[in-house]
This record gives sequence, structure tokens and C-alpha cells, in this order.
Amino acid sequence: GPRIEEGKAKIAEVKDVVSAVIRKLAVAKDLVGKRVLVTAGPTLEYIDPIRIITNKSSGKMGVAIAEEAMLRGAEVTLIYGSGTVSPPLGVRVINVETTEDMYNAVMAELKSSKYDVMMAAGAAADFAPERPIKHKVPTRTTPELFLKLKSTPKIIDIVKKVSPSTFLAAFKAEYGLSDKELIKSAHHRLKSANADLVVANDVSRNAVGFKVDTNEVFIVDKDGSVVHIPLTTKREVAKKLLDIIVKKLSYN
Repeated sequence: GPRIEEGKAKIAEVKDVVSAVIRKLAVAKDLVGKRVLVTAGPTLEYIDPIRIITNKSSGKMGVAIAEEAMLRGAEVTLIYGSGTVSPPLGVRVINVETTEDMYNAVMAELKSSKYDVMMAAGAAADFAPERPIKHKVPTRTTPELFLKLKSTPKIIDIVKKVSPSTFLAAFKAEYGLSDKELIKSAHHRLKSANADLVVANDVSRNAVGFKVDTNEVFIVDKDGSVVHIPLTTKREVAKKLLDIIVKKLSYN
């Protein structure tokens, strides 16, 4: 029968180790010399100095994207709302609270530096109280509180106007749509923002979107091609998204 060698661990060939390392380095450094702007996390709007309107975004997707871009060698600025995860080390962070803060920070960055890519993963609050109340509203004497909300400025709509050469990846969260409707919604967003691609997800789906570590997205681009990334970690979604963006940057 076959000769059995005792206690011989299978050690990888040197050439295999070398090629694995090279592959890793090659994959990792395809954004060297590129400047990348990422928005992440929710914004909040004040009802009074204590109470806010916000959404359930954790910032995990945007932070994963910022980290992935940094590992690939990009110079990354993260404009970060009130997310629950720590921003990655090695990334320049601008902390913001309200949608207007985020809007102004994006404007300032796009005007002051040339960004190759912007990934707008931030979940900006779409509505804000028309007139925030300057003092804490006392609950005992205020059995009912009527708020009039106004829509906040759309960050995504200014990017191409301020910086036409920036590659823009917009994000669209929907609720309770079919795949077909989700893709259609992404197309609308693509056109209205003049974006280069749109990453759409449906946060009503199990383990997708807010607060969780996983996501399922559809990536729609200008040519009308659709890439579906089935449920996986946000880390993996970030990698696949950046693979797509890197390819598109090298075509341009």
C-alpha cells in the first residue's frame, strides 16, 4: 500500500507563498494616488436641544468602504455622522451631526481638493423640524407637540455640479420592494444625481442594511448593467464594490 509519512505537515511551496503575497499586495494597492471621499452614518436633526429625529443607520457600510479604500492605498476622507462603529485608523475623519453639516462638509471637501471618487453611503436625515425649539420642551405642560418638517438639502445632487470629474457612487435604501422595483429605483436615483453607479438595498429584508453586519445590494451603472451581491458581510460588499469602481476608473 501507499507509504505513510508520520508527522509531516504539508508546507506550502515557497513559490505559492510568494504568489499569494504578491496577489494580496496587488489587490490591496490598486487605489494608490487616488483621493476618496466617503460619507457614512446617520445624521440627526434637533426638535429641541435634547430631542432629535434620526434613522437607524449604524455607519458600518460606509466605515467598511472607507477602510477598504484605505487598505488599497487611497487617501481617504470620511465624513461621519453619528454612527455606532469606530472610524478606521489611517482615515481622515470629519465628524458631523445634521444633514446640513454633512452637506457643508461635502461641499467644502469637493471644492478644496480634487477627489477621484465619492461614495455616499451616509444616511442623511431627509426631514428636519422647520423651526427647532430653542429650549427643552416640558412634557408636563405639553401634552401634544406639533412639528412641521421640511426636507433637507440632497447631498447627492450637488456632487457632480461641484466636481464633475469625481466618480460618484450613490447609495439608495428602500423598504419592501421587489428586486425589479429596487433596480428601477436605483436607475431613477442614478439619473437624478447624474451618478456613475448606484448601490441599492432593501432594509426590510432579513439581515440587510441598518445595524447588522451583513448586506445584500444591487449595483446599477450608467450602461444599465446590474450586479447583484447576494447576502454577505459588509466588508465583502465593500471589497466587491471597490473592485467594480477600480475597473471603471481604469477604463476612463
